[in-house]
Amino acid sequence: MLNMDKKLLKREEEGKVIRVGIVGAGQMGRGMVTQMVLMKGITPAIVSDIKIENAVHAFKYAEVPDEEIVEAKTLEEANAAMEAGKYVACEDANFVSQANLVECVIDATGVPDVGAKVATDAMRNKKHVVMLNVETDVVIGPYLKKLAEEEGVIYTGSDGDERVQLCICIASLKQWA
Repeated sequence: MLNMDKKLLKREEEGKVIRVGIVGAGQMGRGMVTQMVLMKGITPAIVSDIKIENAVHAFKYAEVPDEEIVEAKTLEEANAAMEAGKYVACEDANFVSQANLVECVIDATGVPDVGAKVATDAMRNKKHVVMLNVETDVVIGPYLKKLAEEEGVIYTGSDGDERVQLCICIASLKQWA
């Protein structure tokens, strides 16, 4: 994996864990959380879903202890929880795009207009975007690619959650490797 595991381990040892925000806690989002919880150097710091119990369930499914999960009602609560090293569950997708510590945002909603808003907001907040939402990518992918270039971030799609970690790592590691 292009020595990604070594680079991620080094980043974790340096206290520079890649914090990822995920919008959508259905099958794909939940799978992302489960995979990332097991990895070194990268973490699913915040998960948003229109039903907060889905976001909480994604963390519990990944065997995150209850005391490590914070249900945030405000952006300030979300930021404070992430700064304390907790996992954040929320209903407001804006928190993911606006959170201080998030470097990369994943849209896993499958809803075109939600994906468009998540991606544009994230990029305008200088966050990389991995689009699992093929519906959004089909409709405005070229525009999102152009916006990413203008904002100095990376926009990429993925054809499944097994490749998303690589996309995130490449996006984030590019800036500090």
